[in-house]
Amino acid sequence: MPRIRTVKPELWEDELLGVLPRDARLLFIATFNMADDEGILRWTPAYIKAQAFMYDDDLGPKEVDQLMRCLTDAGLLFPYIGGVAKQQMAVVVNFRKHQRINRPQKGKLPAPALGTWQVREMYARRDGWTCQLCGSEIPRRIVVNDDHNLAIDHIRPVAAGGSDHPSNVRAVHQACGRARFSFADGEEFIPPAALSGLEDSLSHSLNRSVNDSVNESHAPSNFEAPVDTDGDFSSLNHSLTEGKGKEGNRERKGTPPTPRQSSTSPTVPQTGERAIEDRMTDAFLDRYRAGNTYSQRQVRRVITDTLANETNPDELWAALERLGATSKPVTSGTLQFAFAEIRKGATGADVLPFRDRQQQATDDLFDRAMARAQARMQQEIS
Repeated sequence: MPRIRTVKPELWEDELLGVLPRDARLLFIATFNMADDEGILRWTPAYIKAQAFMYDDDLGPKEVDQLMRCLTDAGLLFPYIGGVAKQQMAVVVNFRKHQRINRPQKGKLPAPALGTWQVREMYARRDGWTCQLCGSEIPRRIVVNDDHNLAIDHIRPVAAGGSDHPSNVRAVHQACGRARFSFADGEEFIPPAALSGLEDSLSHSLNRSVNDSVNESHAPSNFEAPVDTDGDFSSLNHSLTEGKGKEGNRERKGTPPTPRQSSTSPTVPQTGERAIEDRMTDAFLDRYRAGNTYSQRQVRRVITDTLANETNPDELWAALERLGATSKPVTSGTLQFAFAEIRKGATGADVLPFRDRQQQATDDLFDRAMARAQARMQQEIS
């Protein structure tokens, strides 16, 4: 049953939403009304068509499905198969950050199964890879000290009637998740001694991200994917946004989806002398630091995270050049905007691009962009 929801003024100026097709932005707002108080809704083209576009004869199930993919690819919604009936569902990732629910009702739709690594990663990214108990960062790759690795904690324990719904789960360190039961309700949480050496674990996790991207051996999450899971996924979504009052990827540490993947050789040759992240960071700062306030640590972290998501270095450098030329900060959100601008330049319109009409133009644009980027990068490195 549709519900009364609110739309914040910041939504209209959000960069992540602004580069999506107009109908996709309308659909995102419609999901607020279709979702229950946990942010979960049915996610099939026929249902979405009937609920949001019932009077639009020009939008059939195929076109609606493409709009739905725009939202899931941008990380605004997370699709999954849930329940005994194996229903196609989706959760609005930051629903409780967008909506203030008065007298919330208990969720009746099935929640994502926590046994799947994609779901645990989704909640970790929703919470900014930050432990919701101690406030420290959570390593994004498995580290030797298991106490520092990611765990999903139930705010209200399952034994006390808690559920797996989004409002009742949070990302924590494994040590913090165990230690919380030593404190009474309302008592201040004190980080356990098992968190000692966390900085070393975070450094190790970052180094693993660098090695994975250099060796083109991408580890998709902080944990191993289970062989047998409780749910399937209609789309694997690895760019889940976070916003403080905005539907955007303002302070996310996740990696933005790229408009096109390529198997061509990278612009910066991997000689083995220095990691490609270091050389790309130095080349960017040498060219664009003057007159700007770029932080080497921030730029390198964003480059490392993006390459760890198997982004082609040529495409990444083209996006970085767009940011540097306009003196924009280098964050995952602004990279998303730069990638989208490249894609928008290929289609030439703020409408949903259809592959059969636009693919050739897109390929030509990227071929030219990568050729220019390769020539420029070679000059910078040499």
